[in-house]
Amino acid sequence: MNTTRKDFLGLAGVFAAAGCTSAPSIKPPRFKPIEIAGLEPKPDWWKCRPDEIIALCEGAKKCSRKEIICHTPLGYPVYALFYGDFSEPAPQTNWSAGQGSTTYRNYYGRAQGGKQTFYFFSGVHGAEPESGVGAANIIQMLETGKDFRGQSDPELLELISKYRFIITPCVNMDGRSISPDHLRGVDWVTFRHASQGTWKADGSRVGWRGSKSWFPLPLDKVSYPGGYPNSEGYNIMHDACPGDLRTAEARAILNVCSRWRVDAALNGHSYESAPSILRPTGIDYPEKLARGLQIRYKCNKALYEKGLYLTKPEPPKPGEKVGRGINLNNLISLASGALALTLECTVSFDCPWQRPGDKRVPKKKYTFEELAAPPAIVLKEYLKDGLEKPFLNRGPETVYQD
Repeated sequence: MNTTRKDFLGLAGVFAAAGCTSAPSIKPPRFKPIEIAGLEPKPDWWKCRPDEIIALCEGAKKCSRKEIICHTPLGYPVYALFYGDFSEPAPQTNWSAGQGSTTYRNYYGRAQGGKQTFYFFSGVHGAEPESGVGAANIIQMLETGKDFRGQSDPELLELISKYRFIITPCVNMDGRSISPDHLRGVDWVTFRHASQGTWKADGSRVGWRGSKSWFPLPLDKVSYPGGYPNSEGYNIMHDACPGDLRTAEARAILNVCSRWRVDAALNGHSYESAPSILRPTGIDYPEKLARGLQIRYKCNKALYEKGLYLTKPEPPKPGEKVGRGINLNNLISLASGALALTLECTVSFDCPWQRPGDKRVPKKKYTFEELAAPPAIVLKEYLKDGLEKPFLNRGPETVYQD
């Protein structure tokens, strides 16, 4: 019996234990999970399976608010847990109109306790569990004072308490349901097959760039779609065309940001290099690009000091280039004015290259603890920066007249 089927059968017990009278309708996946020989068992504290994520969210008691923000195409619930005061009514206008209206309060209202709102979501790509494991440990810490390893982080808890904090541990539950628990120790080629999938015709990998040639991925042409897209073949990270959103998952993320006036967001992913914060993408407000580069430097410096980022980062230089891509982060900025940055954890090594003629070899193989560590390290730097200077200039109290 494969892992996904176990999860599917186990969900009834999860919801029953949480007080639900009947399990939701979750459809079995079209594709069987990929099998990778020789993977070591995950540690007990490594919570990444759909049933583990659902049980954690359903069991949360310390959050002030709990929402299923959408259901995936297979029917999995996607949760957002809210910590802090989220009792205010909905905005009377949206960010686009409100930031140019007679007073900024028309969109922002009166921030509860004067606190900024921060949103950490992970698992947009289901094959990348590391940031989600970090998120699960943060939820457990917020709920009990200690993570699933029995460890606490008083500094992080104190920083979170100074914000209104929203957390979604896994967005792409469909992709997660067919993906391995981890890819620690695998080579580059195997990582790509597990992540972006395999073509049916010749068994070749779809590839990172190849996967972006299709929206959605043609599922009838693959033998395995990878955990990158959802079960309909959509790469949620690139569901970023205003007016033509294709996925409930992307709409849900943007609705959370708009409804709850998110000031800053961290988008958790994983790749095959040393963990890092990526450059902000170029289509954004100019002041956010400069701020994003500075926060990127602070976060990567913290990762370097922990021995995770292997090259000492340099402060941003005047006119430094930003990313050229367009993705969900750009729409988050349009939804609430928020600064949105992407964290890439690592899946195994700092560079598990396997291309012909490539002479580079990995310098470091990360432990499970190191794979899951970046979210907490990065969040501390990101949150501290927002306390030094608010992420958004909400303008004066003055009411402007035409």
